Amino acid sequence: MKVKLRVAQTSGVLANFDENLQQHLSQVEAAIQDGIGFIVFPELSLSGYNVQDAAQDLALPITDKRFEPLRALSKHISILCGGIELSDDFGVYNAAFFFEDGASHVVHRKVFLPTYGMFEELRYFSAGQRIAPFHSRRLGTLGVAICEDNWHVTLPYLLAMQGTKVLFSLVASPLRLDTETGELSIAKTWEMMTRTYANLFSIYVVMANRIGNEDGLSYWGGSEIISPSGHLIAKAKTFEPDAIDAVIDLQEVKRARLRSSHFLDEDLRLLASELTRILNAQHK
Repeated sequence: MKVKLRVAQTSGVLANFDENLQQHLSQVEAAIQDGIGFIVFPELSLSGYNVQDAAQDLALPITDKRFEPLRALSKHISILCGGIELSDDFGVYNAAFFFEDGASHVVHRKVFLPTYGMFEELRYFSAGQRIAPFHSRRLGTLGVAICEDNWHVTLPYLLAMQGTKVLFSLVASPLRLDTETGELSIAKTWEMMTRTYANLFSIYVVMANRIGNEDGLSYWGGSEIISPSGHLIAKAKTFEPDAIDAVIDLQEVKRARLRSSHFLDEDLRLLASELTRILNAQHK
């Protein structure tokens, strides 16, 4: 299975769904013209990141008619983007929306909500309670990790153990510089993570980070596509709108795992028994 994929490195407009939607439609239409089969956008690309109390007003059920233009375009291309979901029981989630073949689905709710330093997501969002892959007709079994989710190895690990072949990291990472060297230290950390997960789990890692400025925060971009062997396939510019393309070939996952069986040697029964032992010891 081969698909030409594009990462759209965009800058969202804070708390303006209509303008962000138009930006998505323009990007998707251009991708269709370029023969792209799958396009991915950053975290909260439909709302902007620092929405705070506006999160409740911006939250939409995935069935909302305002998503109809994306559903219509998804008959020609698969679309993965970030938005604020209003669930059936009226929970508000930082979520990943997936559009394919005219249908729409919520495929992940952010599990780990950072509430430290400049971040305060737990004040405005509910935390997701499930870690599971989803299926794409064009690209098979896929998984999503939203920004902070990537900093917890349990999430990509559990996705990989359930058959994920491509991990999409939807990110809104603000600028942080090394105070001693002035280097973009956060970019180096993300580069380390994407290559580590790709290598350890023998999967593609597609990292889509946003750019732009928002309420005093700057976002640096640098989106990447990493092969199942941990090699860089494509990298976006920093601090500028950009789009990067790559052919995702699932035979590369097969080849990576045949070269080295470390991922195939994982033992879920051992993991489950050790987790049970640790939990029991902690509650004695």
